[in-house]
Amino acid sequence: MDTPTKTGRSPLHLPELLDHIFSFLSDYTITHFVILVCRQWLHVGQHRIVREQVWGNRLSKTEQDLLQANMGRVDRLCYYYHSMYDSPYVLEQLWTALGERSRQHRFLDWEQRRLQQRQQPSTSNGYIKPWLTPEETEDEDTAKLPLKELRLQGYMGLSGLRLVFQVMAHLTSLEVSTVCIVLSMLDVLESCPLLQRLYVDSITTTSRVLPRPWFSPMGINPQNGQRRKRPPLALRSLVLRNVSVPQSCVETLITITPHLRELVLVVKEFFPDDDDDAIATRTADGPRRIRELVRLHHPATLCSFFFSPPHTALSTDTIQGWIQDSPAPHINLDWTIEGPKLTPSIITHLTVQVPNTITTLHILGKCPILHDYLCASPHLLHLMAPKSAITLDAFDIHFRQTQGRPPPSAALRYQQQQQQQQQQQFPRVWACRRLQTLHIAFLPKKATASSSRLIFGYISRVCPRLQDLEIHGPEYLTLHEDEWPNEEEGSDGRLCVRLESGLCLLSRLEDLERLVVGTVHHDRFVLFEDDGHDDDIYNVGEDVDLAVDFDWMVPAGHSVDRKHARHAWIDKEDMKGGGGWAKRLEIEESKEAVRRLNYQQFLVDYGVVIKVQQGGASASEKIDLVESLEDLGLLRDVKQVLEEMDNAAKQQEGDDGSFRCWPHLHRLSIYCPNIFGLQPEAEVGRILKADDLKCGRDSARDP
Repeated sequence: MDTPTKTGRSPLHLPELLDHIFSFLSDYTITHFVILVCRQWLHVGQHRIVREQVWGNRLSKTEQDLLQANMGRVDRLCYYYHSMYDSPYVLEQLWTALGERSRQHRFLDWEQRRLQQRQQPSTSNGYIKPWLTPEETEDEDTAKLPLKELRLQGYMGLSGLRLVFQVMAHLTSLEVSTVCIVLSMLDVLESCPLLQRLYVDSITTTSRVLPRPWFSPMGINPQNGQRRKRPPLALRSLVLRNVSVPQSCVETLITITPHLRELVLVVKEFFPDDDDDAIATRTADGPRRIRELVRLHHPATLCSFFFSPPHTALSTDTIQGWIQDSPAPHINLDWTIEGPKLTPSIITHLTVQVPNTITTLHILGKCPILHDYLCASPHLLHLMAPKSAITLDAFDIHFRQTQGRPPPSAALRYQQQQQQQQQQQFPRVWACRRLQTLHIAFLPKKATASSSRLIFGYISRVCPRLQDLEIHGPEYLTLHEDEWPNEEEGSDGRLCVRLESGLCLLSRLEDLERLVVGTVHHDRFVLFEDDGHDDDIYNVGEDVDLAVDFDWMVPAGHSVDRKHARHAWIDKEDMKGGGGWAKRLEIEESKEAVRRLNYQQFLVDYGVVIKVQQGGASASEKIDLVESLEDLGLLRDVKQVLEEMDNAAKQQEGDDGSFRCWPHLHRLSIYCPNIFGLQPEAEVGRILKADDLKCGRDSARDP
């Protein structure tokens, strides 16, 4: 009889290895795929399941009641405060919900302890005191809260933050990105003793002030007469970006965080302490002191460290210092750079003279030459540049916006290279094909459908692996500040998001989980009021079906009836209000004939060779990319995507209306105050029932 052979166990059977692998996966992947593989994976990954809920301070009573009823199952709460004024009373709904969640948690804890007692020998009186009794005060009612993560964004002020922090005793992760200039670190650290991750940033270019004190004064030990030692904090990740801080408090924090694994300090200003006798010496010596404290107290625990002191001039020496600061030089670098300081010489140094291994990059403020850096950065995975202000000249690789002739800025560059007898290769395309996160802002000269098609088409082809995408228009650049008014930039409108604008081109991004297009931070916003299209004719008072523009994003928009409505809109004879694509395509083709002639003449005049300049790409990849960008900016590209979407829906589900163009998308925001985003169905429903949006489109100005 043959004995069965013993097969070796796979390393994936080790829970420790599995847990480490799961730490690199997104919340969506864990929740929807990993835990469904087998029981072991469910057991190992269940603590990573995050149930998220999004709130805003302008919800209706019905919406508040519904969200509050589901608070007992929420692990992460995202709260957006989009009021233009600061009032703690509007946070009462959130405070009430968190207090209710606290009561539910303590009641369940009391029941669990009572069950454990029944399984053990009884005590003297057999009674377990519940957490809550009628005699307990309101303060005790909000003493403990099992909420794991809280993300705050918007206009929330200091008083509102203090109100929320009163019920944050169980919090392990906190993100604060608000307009509020001042944040009390004392309130944060004392109200959240279990905090493991703290992220503080400002959504304006003005730095956030974190004034002292950060810690309560320590008392005297009566036994030895010495001051008590400060207990260590549980922090594992600390990110303070674009802040002004007291140097002594930062130094103390570094010494009492033994578990710290990530430390990011982007300091705009070190303001001195009142009791510091050597203010000038201490401030000048601050960067060296902080680096020494990091090496002394975290010699082997830190996995990521970035420190940018105040008034740092971006130079080759600065870059070398950042590389030396990193615990693992040349591997997975996470840097923050002020956009105006990114010069051509710095880009050359970053991409040629040192190992080009930056994987995460934050850009603060405007960055005119960001396009040049992205064309030479194949390893970049995450780019956060929400105020970068990129013009569309770099995206218009076929010169369709200028009828086949190079724009003045590009023409000057080609002339200079021709005089230097350099071989000119064209076009230059982003090299970051593996990019997963992209937050970026554009400056289209006109709010036209063709300019939006350039943006959406370029991103969908060049960055096919995107999971988190934020695309902002000119309205975001002047938000909260007067640094870059639209008039100076030559931009007079927002991004167009209608059907012919090509927003559906982003459906090529099959891994997309979050999509934000456009930004607004006030209550009433007309979606189409600034859309002055170069090839559209509007009829004031026309009854517009907004579903044609947006229902393709959700399964209901792919039913037979909705597809017929969309096709009827596209195939109608007149071009009023955005329809009549047959006529538009004819006009487009006639313009293309003229453009091709001018484009060929440009190649001859300047001696340009059609060859994609893209770092890290093979020859075959460059050829494929050129072919995929052939119809960039054209309406026929949009029509082709809609046809592909209809075919995919028909093959997948047989026209029963359950097809999803983005299978993983769970957060969507289209010019919505809530930048966290809503469920796609909820966001599309918000747009379709907004009467002011329809009025805005009817009254859109003629070109």
